[in-house]
Amino acid sequence: MKKEYRSNEERIFAGFRRFNKILKRQEFGHHGQTRILNILAEKGAVSQRDLQEEVEITSSSASELLTKMEDHGLIKRTADPANAKSLIVEITEDGKKRAEQLNAEKAEKTKKLFAALSETEKEQFAEMLDKIQASWYDEGLFYGDSRRHRNKHLGKTC
Repeated sequence: MKKEYRSNEERIFAGFRRFNKILKRQEFGHHGQTRILNILAEKGAVSQRDLQEEVEITSSSASELLTKMEDHGLIKRTADPANAKSLIVEITEDGKKRAEQLNAEKAEKTKKLFAALSETEKEQFAEMLDKIQASWYDEGLFYGDSRRHRNKHLGKTC
């Protein structure tokens, strides 16, 4: 039975909510871990503080997650020679392998999630989402993917 909506906007919003629930359920379990491993694989050694800001998690959450990752041999942390109070985080070879595995799993799940669409429909859908996101950005509802970017947009210092 098809649900009736008062408007297309209400129908789209309901769709976004359903998509969000599905994506959270499918979100590939180790979202924070995957992001951290990908950042480290791309950038190399990063300070724990910069990594925490980029992933947008609290210092206690970052510390807990990084401790678990370190215990599993995915990263290593060392004291920053320039600042004894700061830690440098690096990915290990096992971490690189785990990142590749997690990215492959995500790619497979993502492919299944959008299998109902043709390549042309996927391109059109992506363009529509980009258009919505740009509109939200212009309206001040969306400031990008990082706290630093949002703060810059809002005129705040980090």
